[in-house]
Parts: sequence; structure tokens; C-alpha cells
Amino acid sequence: MKHRIKSLSRAVAHALCAGVVISVASGHALAQQAQKIEKIEITGSNIKRIEGETALPVTVISRDEIERTGVTTAAELLDRVSSMTSAGYALAVGVGDSGTPGLSAANLRGLGSTNTLILLNGRRLSNYAFNSSGGGTVNLNQIPLAAVDRIEILKDGASAIYGTDAIGGVINFIMRRDFTGAEASASASKTDRGGAESRKYNATIGWGDLEKNRFNVVAAFDYQKDKALLAKQREFGSTAIRPDLGFARTSGNPFPANFRFNGTTYNITAAQGCIPEQGSYRINAATGAPDPLRTNCRYDFTSVLDIFPPFERKSFFGRGTFQINRDNQAFLEYHLSKNETTFASSETPINDFVGNGPFLYPAGGPYYPTTFVTPAGQTIHPTGDLPFAWRGKQAGRRTDRVDATEDRIVAGLQGALIGWDYNTAFYRSQSKLSDNYIDGWMRESVLNANLHTGLVDIFSGNPQTPEGQALIDQAKILEEIRKSDAKTTGFDGKISKDLMQLRGGPLAIAVGFDHRKEEIDDRPSTVLSSGDVLGGGGNQPAWSTSRTVTALFAELNIPIMSSLEAQLAMRTDDYSDFGRSTNPKVAMRWSPSKELLVRGSYSTGFRAPTLADLHLPRFFSNTAGAFNDPIRCPNSTPIGGFVNEGLECDAQIQNQLGGNSALTPEKSKQWTIGVIFEPSSTTSLGLDFFSIHRRNSLGFVGDARIFNQLGADDPLTASGRFVRQVRLADGTCAGDLPGAPTPAGTPCAINYVVMVQDNLGKFTVTGIDLSASTRVGPISVRAEGTYIARYRFQWTINGPYEDNVGRYTTENGPIPRWRHNIQANWRSGPFGVTLAQNFVLGYKDQGDGRRVGSYETFDAQAMWDGWRGLGVTVGVKNILDRDPPASAQDQTFEVGYEPRIGDPHGRTFYVGLRYKFR
Repeated sequence: MKHRIKSLSRAVAHALCAGVVISVASGHALAQQAQKIEKIEITGSNIKRIEGETALPVTVISRDEIERTGVTTAAELLDRVSSMTSAGYALAVGVGDSGTPGLSAANLRGLGSTNTLILLNGRRLSNYAFNSSGGGTVNLNQIPLAAVDRIEILKDGASAIYGTDAIGGVINFIMRRDFTGAEASASASKTDRGGAESRKYNATIGWGDLEKNRFNVVAAFDYQKDKALLAKQREFGSTAIRPDLGFARTSGNPFPANFRFNGTTYNITAAQGCIPEQGSYRINAATGAPDPLRTNCRYDFTSVLDIFPPFERKSFFGRGTFQINRDNQAFLEYHLSKNETTFASSETPINDFVGNGPFLYPAGGPYYPTTFVTPAGQTIHPTGDLPFAWRGKQAGRRTDRVDATEDRIVAGLQGALIGWDYNTAFYRSQSKLSDNYIDGWMRESVLNANLHTGLVDIFSGNPQTPEGQALIDQAKILEEIRKSDAKTTGFDGKISKDLMQLRGGPLAIAVGFDHRKEEIDDRPSTVLSSGDVLGGGGNQPAWSTSRTVTALFAELNIPIMSSLEAQLAMRTDDYSDFGRSTNPKVAMRWSPSKELLVRGSYSTGFRAPTLADLHLPRFFSNTAGAFNDPIRCPNSTPIGGFVNEGLECDAQIQNQLGGNSALTPEKSKQWTIGVIFEPSSTTSLGLDFFSIHRRNSLGFVGDARIFNQLGADDPLTASGRFVRQVRLADGTCAGDLPGAPTPAGTPCAINYVVMVQDNLGKFTVTGIDLSASTRVGPISVRAEGTYIARYRFQWTINGPYEDNVGRYTTENGPIPRWRHNIQANWRSGPFGVTLAQNFVLGYKDQGDGRRVGSYETFDAQAMWDGWRGLGVTVGVKNILDRDPPASAQDQTFEVGYEPRIGDPHGRTFYVGLRYKFR
């Protein structure tokens, strides 16, 4: 490692010396320039240039454009960007996710959020501290949108410019700076059908003039609070029983309890149709159709969810700049975000979820069902202890509050010195999270012992006696169950200059370095690390690790002729725990006429596995969907008393998650070629082809793929993914229910499914970005769309290719072939009107059956700012109140639609006031 650092140091020293020598040779000519045109740094290059179209495809969203959308969060804004081929991880998706709760993440090109690099003023942020799902993702919820000046989205691989994790592209949030005066605003929104009411307040103040006072300080404050959106408030998401879609995603853990006797599962309320008002139904488990002869009940857990969680956000961004002299500045930035998000999912399922032994109701207990009648009229007289599966409705919904404190400080110097532009800074960014159980969660050991007393009525559905309720409440977990800290600390610097004036323009160079330390410390409580949590995330272990990354980079801008320019870049990243990668990039920009620009680029990428990918200890959770053991549940017909975590087929099964020290890096090659046509100063048309080829992709094989394909080919082990219970000396299997031993010759039940991080196969993504803008008098129109021509991948190395474009897969979700956003604006004096259309083309649903409809929404906004700095805004999002299109996907807790495509809020009205003090 010391040899690597030493060689890297020599390389950067040689680059710097070369730059100085060339600088001396050309410095006299450049010194004669009495006046220079202001240059700025644009995302995608370390060389400052006159603002304009570059050799790389960059989308810029201005502050005015952000305000005209009516959005309140960075995640909501990015969902409208067409190059977000598949939506990233959102708060709505986090309902029921114990591994990464509270996260919102971006996903350029549908390659995953770990392939999208998020920057704030051109520098990194720490990854989200809860990383149980693989990690390596920045939380968008920490971005104070009110303090954002503009957003620059580089829709091209940038590993040679910014680092190895920029395979999909870069999103750079540029914050407000050099601002004087003050402004304050307040806004509120309300949905037409109730739920998710929101209010937001922000203020920005700036004082000091760099020219006059030699300093400027900007401070921005942001506060937002949103209420929950309940599943029952939206008809399309209020139930998992969807015979219209051909499925019912229900649970075999109902209220009151199902129980097992003589190889059959019963519920004493089944003869009366179960108890629908408690979410318990007598239906076919697969289709949701009424099943008059069914002897047990199914639970509709979706009906009690929050499909969008309530949250409260407080954030601050401040920047101070001090003008040391005419050419040099010192600056200090501080950003602080505090987010509180509350997730409420269905009540705890109570059964032998992780193979510790069945829950038994004792024979002779006061609520024992000594005699009952089945729907077919048969009278049953149970005997002995009864294994049961129950829903803990009387303990409340499983509710946890995630508190996230994320901050970042940057202290640096920038300016010009001996003919070179420079920028150098120390930075430290951290993410500190805590997860707190506040209702519904229960200790398995305590509850199992308390229920075995027989004093809790699990069979009738009636209210508990005080004694029974006390036994339930005694098992509740009401404490902080997990804390996690992630930190990135670094020091960087870069210098650039125009080396000499060529016939076509200045030959420019930039060289620099970045040295950072990444750390993570994940500390679950005793109850969580022991796995003694019913319906939780399994036995999550404590872990802590760190690594250092040292990078050197160089960039050269070559004006071959006045109309032709080349960009050459190279970056070497050295990981202390993984190895070194060097990635080149070449880009060309050709302007044969003032109306036409042709551009193209080629680069390679390399993403090292994250700390969590490599080092996260293995732990147990459960599959997202309900599945059948292909041997013990053929055609959903159980063999033996113990099938999986429930008492019957069609149930979630325990899985094993975690890191893998044998991982190899992702590598990619990508190219773009595009054209910009500007027939007039008010009209622009753009078209960019892109192609990305990635291999050794990091992830894990999805549960549906394991059961439906690997399990079908190899029902015993699913190519090593199924770990079955052990065979005991007496010939039975561990976990067999009393009186229901596994038949001779039948394999033991699946104990868990291995779904740890792994190297998958290749990804190929190709498509076209289209853009257009025009202005006619007071009317301006801007449109952006993305067409995906190919999205195919291998879910195992050298395995078969799976086509994903225009259809749903469990690994990547839906990849719509086309999506666009169009915004039309009219402005006359103090009045302005905006009309926008957001469109996502439909796709084939999960299982390649029905087609999910296209999703189209229209937004409108009107504003007035004609009196002494006062501005008023009113608007409507989703004017036509479009529901998300129906979907049979089963990879999220929300059922009946795809939350990564459709917004459940519906028609939403908002109003805002702003006052500017100047």
C-alpha cells in the first residue's frame, strides 16, 4: 500500500511540474490579457470554461424551474427527470423495510442508486448510515431544496472525473452563494381525497459584498412537516385482495388465529366467513376469490399500512466567503439536516418465524377450542397443544421512528496563484441514524412464554381481558433498537490553467487529488442483534470498519481547431481494502456552424464494492413475497405439518442477507454521441445516444427468481440457495410441528434462503435522450424525454439474458421504454402561469402477464409578484386526479400499484407566499 501511495504521489508531482513548466513558457502571452471573460466550472469537467454546451450531456435545472414544479423535496423533483429510467429508493418503498428505513435515493439509467454519484457543490456527501441492503447510497432527504441555486445532472459516466462510483452519472446540487438580502416563504398543500397534508417554511439571508466588504455570508433555513397517507384513504391501495388482477397478497397469520390439528389448518371463525372488519377473510390464498369451504382465514395486511409515511425535516445551509485579496478567497460551508420519519406497517405476525420452535396454545387453556364446526358442517374436537399463527392486532401496528442527523463541513481556499486557478478544501460529512421501536414490535421469547400460559384469547377475536392484554403489552419493545454512524473525511485539491493559446483556442489542463477515509459503525441493540424480534429484520449484528481511498486525476482540453475541441481525462483510485483502478475518458465537441453542435464521449468505469457489500456480517430477514417450498408445497398443497414460517403454503420465508468478501468490482464501458441544433437564439433541439455496458454487477438474486427458476430447476437446493432444516436422529426434521412429522423420503423444510451480496452478470443499457426548448414572446416551452432501446441483464454470471425494457423484473423493477416531462410557461409583468405534463409509458407487469397502463399527470401553477417583493403562488399537482396504474407487483409492502412509478397522493392543491427583503 505504501508503494502505491508513493507512486501516486510521484505521478501527481510530475503532472504538477509539467504544468508549471508549460505555464512559464506561456505565461507572458497570457499576462498581456487585460481583461478576461468570466469562466465557471460545469459538472463534467475540472476546467473552468465559458458557460455553454459542453462535450458531455448535462441537464441544468434552475432555481426558477424548481419553484415552478411545486415540489418540496429533492427526491420528488428528480422523479420528474426522464433520465431517471427507474425511480430510486423512495420513502414509500421503505415502509416495512427494516434494513434501510428513511432513505430516498436517485437512480440514473436504472443502474441502481450505487451507480449514481451525488455531489453538493462539487464534493461528496457521506453514504446513508443504514446499509443493511448493500449500502453505498447518499440520502436525498438531507438536501435543503430551498437553498439550491441549480441542479446539474451529468447523464454520462464520470469515473474519470469524479470517482469510480459514477458509472450511471452525476447529480450535482449547486447551493446559493454570494447572496445579499433576505427572503422568507411559507407553503401548504392538501390532497383532494385526504391524507398527506404538508406545510413548509424557509428563510434565506445573505449579507456582505465581496467587492466592498470583502466577505459574504449566506444562511438558509428549511422546515417541512408532512402527515401520513393511509392505505384506507386510497381505494387503489387499500387492499391486497385483488381478484381483478388475479392475486391476493395476504398472510396466513390472521386475527383471530389459525391453528393446526391433524394436518389441517383451522380457524374457528371460518364457518362465519372469518371477520372481514378485522381484515380476516375466507378466500383463496392465490387469487382472492371467495372460498366457501376454506377451513382457515387469510389476513389483508395492506389495509392497515401507511402507504406514505409522516415526516418532519429541519435543515440549515450556510456559506461564508472571505476575499483575501483580489484573486484569492477562503470559504467555509456547513450543512445540517435533521429528519424524523415514522413508518407504520401491519401488526406483528406471530408464529415460528425463524425456526425457534412453534407457538403452542396449551390443552386445557381457558380459550381452548374444544369443539367447533367447519364451513362444510363438520364438527371438530381438537386435542393436545395447538400450533397457531396469529396477528398481534391488540399490540398495535409495527411502528418505528427513524431519526436522521446528517451534516457536512467544508473549509477551503480557491482563487488564482502564479497563473493557476486552484481549489482545495478539507471536508467531513457524516450520517448519524437511530431506529426506535415505538409500538407493535414484540420480543419472541417473552410473547411465546406469555401465550403458552393460555391466558391470552387468540381464537375468538374478542377484546382481551386486562390480564391478557397485560401479557401482550409485556412483550412489547419500546426502545432505540439500532444506531449507525457513517462518516467520510477527506482533503482534496485541484489546479487548472490555460497553458497556451492555440489557433482554435486555449489549451487547458487540470490536475488534482482526493484523499478520503470512509467509516461505518452499526450498533444494533441486544434485542435486535439476538434476533428476538417477531416479524423484524432478523438477528442484525454489530459491525464497524473503515477504508481509505486516494485518487489522482488529470484532464486536458485541446482546441484542435476553432470548431473542434477534445477533452482527455484520466483518474486513478486506490482503495486500501480492495485495490487500484485507472479509468480514462475521451470526449469531442464539434461545431461546424453556429447553429449545430456535435458531441461524443467514451469512458470506462469501475465501482469497488462498498464497505457493506464486503464486510456486512450475515443476518436473517424474510423474503419480500410469499412463496412455496417446491418440494413440500407442490401446487400449493402442503406435505407435512411444517411448510415454512406459517402453517400452510404461500408464505414469506426466512432469508439470509449480508456482505461477501469474495466480491469483485463492477466494470463498465460507455459511450455517448449527440447533436444540439439551435436554429435561432430562442430555440434548441437536442438528441443524445447513450450506451452503457456493465459486467460483474453487484447485487443479489431476487427471491422470485430463486423460487420460480432456480427452485424449479433444482427444487432441493436451488443451486445452493436453499438451506433446509436438519434431519434429527429419530428421522424427523427440526421444526416439525407436534403430531405432524416430515414424511419419510421427503426433504426437510427450507430453513432459509441465501440472498447475500454477489457478483451477477452483465448489464446493457442503450437509449436516446431528447430535449427541446423554445421561446415565443412571453411563452417558453421546455421538454425532455428518454427512450430506452435496450435494457438487458444476466442475473447470474454467464447466465441467460433477461430483457427488462418495457417490462417488470424483481431485480430492477419496471423499466419503462419511454418517459418525458414537458413544461410550458407564460410570463407577463408580475403574472406567470406554468402547465406541466409528466408521462411514463406502460409496461408488462410482474410475471409478464397483463400490461400496466401508462401514467400521465398534469400540473398547473399561477404566480404573482407585483407588490414590493411579495409573491403569491397557487397550484395543483395531478389536476385530473390520476390514480397510479394497477400492478400485480409484490416487491413492496404497498399492493395493487407500483410506488416507484405512481404517486399515491392524487390531486393536490398548494399555496405559497414569499417575501423578499432587499
